[in-house]
Amino acid sequence: MEVVREVYKHGSAHGARAAIRADQKSYSLVQLISSALDVHNILCRKHDGKDSSVNGAKGCGARIGIVAKPSPEFVAGIFGTWLSGGVAVPLALSYPEVELLHVMNDSDISMVLSTKEHHGIMESISTKCSTRYSLLPTVESIPPKIDAQEPLSSVVTSSVSSLMAEIDTLKKIKGDDPALILYTSGTTGKPKGVVHTHEGILSQVQILTEAWGYQSEDQFLHCLPLHQCAWSFQCSICASLFRISGRIFAKIQCEGSMAEMARVISQRRQ
Repeated sequence: MEVVREVYKHGSAHGARAAIRADQKSYSLVQLISSALDVHNILCRKHDGKDSSVNGAKGCGARIGIVAKPSPEFVAGIFGTWLSGGVAVPLALSYPEVELLHVMNDSDISMVLSTKEHHGIMESISTKCSTRYSLLPTVESIPPKIDAQEPLSSVVTSSVSSLMAEIDTLKKIKGDDPALILYTSGTTGKPKGVVHTHEGILSQVQILTEAWGYQSEDQFLHCLPLHQCAWSFQCSICASLFRISGRIFAKIQCEGSMAEMARVISQRRQ
């Protein structure tokens, strides 16, 4: 939750400019946070009338499974879970059904969010675990005819102010509350979960940002899985958005050969 607040606070002055590029499309911080608020609303509706939390507050602390390839939807799903007070549990796309069932039961996931390409299998597995299921909302990309580096228009400025006001009305989360559970690969036994707190994630993001001296001109090519390594998500997504300005900070590359990665890097240097 505090990570989302800090990211948006640092980037709100340039919220309409590209923050993430994936599959040859660009996505702004305004679009990411707007989609995250949609996720927050989905989670609040699904938990309405039933206490699935760990500390008694509706929806607060509920474990939410996230199933998506590295994409804007993945980022919005994580942010939306935090805005709702939930604990994000990214699920590996490579997990067979038996390991998905293990992780979902072990972490006590109460709801699963996935993109459309994983709808069939995740809805089926959610039913077996008596877990709620919903699709992640699609994040709208920046229209091709709009310059992703243009200053904010009055309409976008209004959107930024509205989103900031909405975020400020949400329940404050304590720094030592759990925020993220990452599971091991399971190569030496059943996958084991590691809990990260909001304060811990925020501290790591700030440390990386300051230690590596991120600048507004920096751009990151992200080629790592987002479901397993804390450094992968915190460094390449949160920390890069922390210094958002007029440039694209994170390019999410799901798959690709070394030659393809070299081509992308070469293009961005030109």
